[in-house]
Amino acid sequence: MPIWLGINEDLFDSGVALSDGESVLFASNEERYSRRKNEGGFPHRALESLFQYTGIAPQDVDYICMSGLMTPPPPVRLLPRSHQWLYNARREKKESRLRKLLDDLTFYLPVSHTSNRSLLRKCSLPFLPFMTRMVLPHPLKKKPLRYVEHHIGHAAAAWKLSGFEEALVLSVDGMGDGLSLLVLQCTPGQPMRRLWEVSSRDSLGLFFQVMAEVFGFVSCRDEGKITGLAANGSSENVDFPFPFEYAEGRLRFTGQFGFGQRGIDWAKKMLGERYAREDLAAWAQDNLEKYVVQIARDFLRKTGLRRLAVTGGVAANVKLNQRLHEIPEVEQLFVLPNMGDGGLGLGALCAHDAVAPHRVPDVFWGESYTDAEIKSVLSQSGLPYRRVEAIENTIADLLVKEFLVARFTGRMEWGPRALGNRSILAKTTDSKVVTRLNALLQRSDFMPFAPAVLAEDLDLYCLNTGAGRHAAEFMTVCFDCTEKMKQENPAIVHVDGTARAQAVSAGANPDFYKILKAFKDISGSSVLLNTSFNVHEEPIIRTPEEAITAFKKARLDYLAIGPFLVDGFPICR
Repeated sequence: MPIWLGINEDLFDSGVALSDGESVLFASNEERYSRRKNEGGFPHRALESLFQYTGIAPQDVDYICMSGLMTPPPPVRLLPRSHQWLYNARREKKESRLRKLLDDLTFYLPVSHTSNRSLLRKCSLPFLPFMTRMVLPHPLKKKPLRYVEHHIGHAAAAWKLSGFEEALVLSVDGMGDGLSLLVLQCTPGQPMRRLWEVSSRDSLGLFFQVMAEVFGFVSCRDEGKITGLAANGSSENVDFPFPFEYAEGRLRFTGQFGFGQRGIDWAKKMLGERYAREDLAAWAQDNLEKYVVQIARDFLRKTGLRRLAVTGGVAANVKLNQRLHEIPEVEQLFVLPNMGDGGLGLGALCAHDAVAPHRVPDVFWGESYTDAEIKSVLSQSGLPYRRVEAIENTIADLLVKEFLVARFTGRMEWGPRALGNRSILAKTTDSKVVTRLNALLQRSDFMPFAPAVLAEDLDLYCLNTGAGRHAAEFMTVCFDCTEKMKQENPAIVHVDGTARAQAVSAGANPDFYKILKAFKDISGSSVLLNTSFNVHEEPIIRTPEEAITAFKKARLDYLAIGPFLVDGFPICR
């Protein structure tokens, strides 16, 4: 079988994927190696790890699929170190000359790559292979290159992993190759059919990034905090018109100053200084839902399709996904688990049919470590540890006793959600655990924690799950909670009565399933709090060494790493 390598070297969330033409062999993102959230640039570290873990040599690769035609823009591709400058500029919370230059190049000049008709795009396309080969490792420089448009990569991955034969696909993000939204009709044996597109100049995703800046959050990373904050406010308290119009088949941004620093300054003055931030967050969230849901309904009705796959950075918004799965015309919803640009390496492979269409059961596609490797790291750590048989039962027993347990096992998750292999687990019957975890992990107190629940028990705790059950396996959709959930598990119910539940099956994650089953056998409940195992402001951990470091910094009670149990810093002995 041919070996296919997918690479995304975008400004944010760069990554790699490898397939044998049928199955995904490996997929990961550069942030897990650099230890900087949403790391961009050419993913050298992730690529090195891909070859090391799979045992496949670079010379064995048959095809390389690259994501993006104009994203990242040619000047950035020609100057690899510029990724670092751009990353730092976007992470700054103050004005700088570099940031102003970045905004002008991105949004205002005629050569801007936010326009899919820009002169720079037309002139640079023939030189893409040259620019790519500049940064490829030597053994890969002569391999055949194939390129995939940004949103086509998003959409191809969502469709190919959904298990749907026919589907309507929505790709919605900030911007990519000049577009911010693309609607496609996908049918087996036919090319994906483009139905409608929206320019980056009219981007709902970029406006959400502006709002993140208004709240003092980090754009391209903290937009989810707007969603969490929104549940505490009311959009009715904001009388400012939302700066978008959707009419006559067109979505149009009606604001004055776009999405760069000038737009941020305008929004801070006109919105941030006039309204409570909770109400403003609700206003932004409600309107995002309104417009995306209306677009989805329009095209579901036009096509007659009943299965919807969504992807792109905006699809990380779990409240929006709840509204989408509740659309009467939607029989099934799928959300690509790595919905942002981190999924584009795999998307490039899917667009070239290098991954067989299937209903993806899990996304444990990163590294794993042997018991011997874990034991060696533990021995060097100085921490007391012991090997435990049937450790899942021991973990469940500790959780029933209200200890916090960090779990490290198996292959690392692909995407932004910890799904049981790199997780912190806790009992959910007492809301005090939220206060404790927020303090230990330095989290914002308005952000909810998510529950993991046995898949067969999902309907005991969540309402109207039918269309969203597959999405729930990857923690990408919210549900309204049942009274049972609200009364028995207050620690994971948000103030609006919803929860971003993960449905755990024995087939997808047998180890995590055993923990939940054992916990249910002891307590009567199969609900646990599941949050990502990481140090504050860092990505999810990858290695045993990182697990120990994060465990120490957070001062958690226990670390269950492989078959070993480490005593930590319990406060309730």
